[in-house]
Amino acid sequence: MSCSRNVRAVAASVWLKTLLIAGAMTLACGQVPAQGGQPAAAPRPANTPGAPSSIFGTNLALFDGTDQVINSRATQQLLKGANVPMVRMPFRSGQGAAFEERALEAIRYMDAIPVVIVHGLEDPSALTDDRQLIALVQRFFADTLVYVELGNEQDLVDSNVMSYVNEWNRVVPVLKAMAPTYRFIGPAVSFPNTAFLATFTRLANPRPDAISWHEYACHSQDSDATCLAYLAHWSAHVKSVNQAVQAALGTTLPIMITEWNLDDKLNARSESPKFMREWTARALQTLAKSRSEGVVAALQYCAANNGNFNLVDSAASWTPQGQAFIQALPKGPPP
Repeated sequence: MSCSRNVRAVAASVWLKTLLIAGAMTLACGQVPAQGGQPAAAPRPANTPGAPSSIFGTNLALFDGTDQVINSRATQQLLKGANVPMVRMPFRSGQGAAFEERALEAIRYMDAIPVVIVHGLEDPSALTDDRQLIALVQRFFADTLVYVELGNEQDLVDSNVMSYVNEWNRVVPVLKAMAPTYRFIGPAVSFPNTAFLATFTRLANPRPDAISWHEYACHSQDSDATCLAYLAHWSAHVKSVNQAVQAALGTTLPIMITEWNLDDKLNARSESPKFMREWTARALQTLAKSRSEGVVAALQYCAANNGNFNLVDSAASWTPQGQAFIQALPKGPPP
């Protein structure tokens, strides 16, 4: 993507409203050809018999047709070779289906478990559109393990939790009937809002298969020490959410942190290899320890084209953050 994280933050309320742009890329340029026609039903990816091989994964940005992960087979091969087990992608409506098909094909090529973000509160036609999106996902992944997240940062679209609860109760039963093996998660709030999460879990019907939120550590004006120290809050957030959900339901639910990184806006620290390696290693250690508290996924934002916090640079090599990230992944071929 050519857009930066701050653009995404400004556009959070329309995260899902722009569909992916189609573009045919040539092999002579080292790019992947567009996927056309009706793909055969996907075989079950090698690492998806049940739970992923690691809690760590990444996000695709997909702001426009220049997205590096979609267009560069070398980038896909790098991620595939590292055994990145989960990849999250948005559906951006309004441009046609060809590019989103290529995104799904890229995830399938990488043998990753897809986490797909379907339309939520910002789309008045969400139910109709989401049925079409689920049908599209099924063309590529059939009945293998797929996570479906209803909306992205819906608390920024409407802070009233009941708006999201009502949307979930309207849309998810229909999608779940279409794809009974898929796992439906939400509410993808922009921060671990315990009241929002607890109310949602208590009133959601069907109950979510996992609850999701996003974690970022600091901003440009903060010190390096603050950015490192804030990671302890991530652990505290998991405990607080578990307590709130336990009080609401009498049980806890699996947790998916579907975005995390240092900052959700431009931050000059991204240009410091030493700091990014150190901070990322500590973040990964913190998240890994939360696995015992029910965290089943922690998805870095994002794989490439962010201009700020990427795993892969424009030459299809690991960035300093990517170098730290791959050390946390299982070595060798997928199980």
